[in-house]
Amino acid sequence: MHALFLLVAGFGCKNDQGLTEIRLEKVAVASGDFDRIEEALLRNDIASDVYEGYIVQPVYDTEAEDEVGDSVLQVEKLFTEIDEDGDPLLFGYDALFVNSGVRGLGAYVYNDVDPDDALVRDADALALTEDYVGRGKTLVVSDWSYDLVEAIWPDRIAFLNESDGLDAAQRGVSDSVIADVVDKDLAAALGTDQIELFYDFSYWAVMLDAAPGATVYLRGDVDWRTDDGSGSSRLEDVPLLVGFEHSGGRVLYSAFSWRAQRPQIADLLLLGLVGGVELSTRGSGTEGELGE
Repeated sequence: MHALFLLVAGFGCKNDQGLTEIRLEKVAVASGDFDRIEEALLRNDIASDVYEGYIVQPVYDTEAEDEVGDSVLQVEKLFTEIDEDGDPLLFGYDALFVNSGVRGLGAYVYNDVDPDDALVRDADALALTEDYVGRGKTLVVSDWSYDLVEAIWPDRIAFLNESDGLDAAQRGVSDSVIADVVDKDLAAALGTDQIELFYDFSYWAVMLDAAPGATVYLRGDVDWRTDDGSGSSRLEDVPLLVGFEHSGGRVLYSAFSWRAQRPQIADLLLLGLVGGVELSTRGSGTEGELGE
């Protein structure tokens, strides 16, 4: 397995392109029901520790947690526990990838009983995550897990119906969307200014806009289910992939799930923006043009 490299401007020793390599030696992934960001990492030999965070089908029974002990990496522990050195467990990782549908980040229920909002309503967990990014770390979040970003940085991205509370932005219609690559550097890296994105589930989280200072990488026209249930409506030219800086760290949010995309596009987007990995030599194992 390889370490991941983050390319950013303004830190450390710069390379010939004016970018800096920061080695991301430890990567954590919070598993979720509706995405598999780790698949792109695995395709490119990026090692990661996966913390179990499924809502619908938890690997472990919370009532038998004492019997499970430390054999299962649980997402709750990642956001709340202290390691043997007295430091937050999360701080031991250089990058954290949070999949769509992670337990504890929305109003959805798991185990058919417990409300799924424990982490996103935990002031200490939110402060810890903000501090984590502020230490120069990288946070990547997809789709339904947007509540984590909204809770910590409410002014950076405007989400549909955000004043209505948890999960309110989840109105997107399953479809394919032609996305404009509006960031020039990303368009140059992809070799195209348009790509096709796939939304394999309805009720994905819709963004409306991004604050000044945030970087919008992809935009497109999307359909969303109206609040009265009468049908769908269209929003034009809304953000689909956004990144922003926070105290030396970086947050990347995608309205789409990574597993639903063509592997070559997912790898180029995710590792190009987050990792700066030489995909031409590492490859995604998928041939063909980006638009095919």
